[in-house]
Amino acid sequence: MRRLIVLVATVALVACDRSKPQLERTLKQVQQISAEKDSLLRDVMATSQFIADVNSDLAKVRGPGGAVPVAGKASDVENSLTPEQQRDAIRAKITELSQRLVENESKLAASRARVKALAAGNVALGAQLTAYDSTIAGFKSIIGNQKSQIEALTEQVNTLQAENASLKQEKSQLAGEKVQLTESLAELIAERNKVYIVIGTRDELVKRHVVELSGGFLGFGKTIVPVRDPDVSQFTVADRTILTQVPFPTGKPYRIVSRQDVESLDTPPGADGRIKGGLKIVNADKFWAASKFLIVVEQ
Repeated sequence: MRRLIVLVATVALVACDRSKPQLERTLKQVQQISAEKDSLLRDVMATSQFIADVNSDLAKVRGPGGAVPVAGKASDVENSLTPEQQRDAIRAKITELSQRLVENESKLAASRARVKALAAGNVALGAQLTAYDSTIAGFKSIIGNQKSQIEALTEQVNTLQAENASLKQEKSQLAGEKVQLTESLAELIAERNKVYIVIGTRDELVKRHVVELSGGFLGFGKTIVPVRDPDVSQFTVADRTILTQVPFPTGKPYRIVSRQDVESLDTPPGADGRIKGGLKIVNADKFWAASKFLIVVEQ
């Protein structure tokens, strides 16, 4: 406002010998030039503020310390948006910034043309045109700096996008590895809990190479013992965490010849080692601790 008063005073001194209509017209032109300058200043300042806002949004998207936020976690920029959507929103703002700069440059040129037309043939306003050209040069310098800032912002968004893509790939890889580990663990647990059961007569089990006769003298007194490397295909597979009872196929007595802990049964075998009616396991860990192969021979 003070500059406007000084300008008006200057015009008044130069034009003191002119007619009042001429003076009024010059005053109006000075006001128009001042309005042009104010309009350009508002546009440039608005763009600068917009850039500052985008910088703030970008900092929030990066998170504290510049860290990339976890996918799916909304930041303060847009609480309802994912980080990817937030970056897309910022990219849209940067595009809008670029359009604003193009508009501001166009306004500078158009405003310069209007001021030149206003000053045409007016010696007093010629000095104003020179000063206005200096102002426009300053605005152009600011716009040039804003272009550099926009390029930097774009580069930051591109970097964030690349980092986020890398994190997504790592997360996907970790998820795949977790699935594999879970499956492997389940397989290991299932394998660990596998037990093998076979029930039959002595001759049948010898023929199937599940047991063999050991010891004795001259063919007498031989003992039935499990073979060292039994063929698992000759056994019925069960899960020891589920299996609690093993029924016998007949009502005859049977004897366990494998190395199970018979004290873990609900009814341990008698003094002769025989059991009737089947097995009821009350402590699976102890029962299967010595061997996962259960061999029961009909007596």
